[in-house]
Amino acid sequence: MRTPPSIPLEDVDWEVGPWLSSWEISLPPDRPRYFHHDNLCGRTWLLSGEEPLGDMDDDDEFPAYEEHDNTAEIAKNLVACWPNPPKEIAATVGVTLRQLQWFLSERSSLDRTARYDLSRLLGVAYDERMGGYTPSGPYVLIARKAQALDAIYQEISGAGDACPCELVPAQGEADPSWRYVLINAYGTPPTVVMARRGEAIAERLPDLIMNYEGIRPVSPTFYRDVVTTCARACQTPQANVREMTEFAKRYERHWIDCAWLPD
Repeated sequence: MRTPPSIPLEDVDWEVGPWLSSWEISLPPDRPRYFHHDNLCGRTWLLSGEEPLGDMDDDDEFPAYEEHDNTAEIAKNLVACWPNPPKEIAATVGVTLRQLQWFLSERSSLDRTARYDLSRLLGVAYDERMGGYTPSGPYVLIARKAQALDAIYQEISGAGDACPCELVPAQGEADPSWRYVLINAYGTPPTVVMARRGEAIAERLPDLIMNYEGIRPVSPTFYRDVVTTCARACQTPQANVREMTEFAKRYERHWIDCAWLPD
C-alpha cells in the first residue's frame, strides 16, 4: 500500500485547531440508555434513563401510580428569579453552566449528587399530597421574567391563596432602588419579591401577583429588617434560603396559622 505523503503542518494554508466542530461541542451530555422489549407490540425500543433492576412482572409494566418528576421545571423558574446568576448557581452545585442549562431545559439529566445539591440549594422538595416537587422556600426572588415569577408565585401561594402586599416604611424614605413585596401565603414562611424601581415589570406587579393587596406601611424597624435580610440573601446562592429561614423564625408567631399582614 502506498504511503500518503507527509505534509509539514507549517506548509498548509489552513490554521491548526480543535477537531470538533461547533455543533459537536454543543451536544448535550450523554445519557444512559437501554433496550426494552415490548411484549404488546413485539418491538424492541431504545429508551433513555437507567435500566430497571430485577425482573418485572406484567403488572409492573403498568404501575398504578407514578410520581411526576417536575424538578427541572420548578428549578428553571426559580433560577430565573434567583438573585444570583445561573453561572454562580451551577458552580455552587459542582456543574458547568451548560450542564445546568441542559437540565433546566429538560434535554439532559444531572448526576444524583448534583441533582440533590441543586434541589437542596433551591429549596425544592417532594410534596406527597401533590404528587410532585414544589418550591418550599422561603425565598428572596427578583422580578425579572413575568412568566417565571407567576409560576413560582402560584406554587408557593397555593394558586393565589395569599394577600401579598408591597412594604413601605410608615415613617422615613423607602429604598430608592428596590420595591419589596411580601408573599404571605396562609400558614407558610414568607417570601419577598424584589422589583427594581423603574423597570416595566415593577409596574406590572399588581397584575402579575394574584390577590395583590397594594401598598402597606410598616414600622421602620421591620422595613429595615426586610431590606437588610434581602441584601444578605442576595450575596451568594446558598445565602438565599438560609437568610430567609432565619427571617421567618424571627416572625414565626405572626404568620403561623394565618396570612400575615405586618404592621
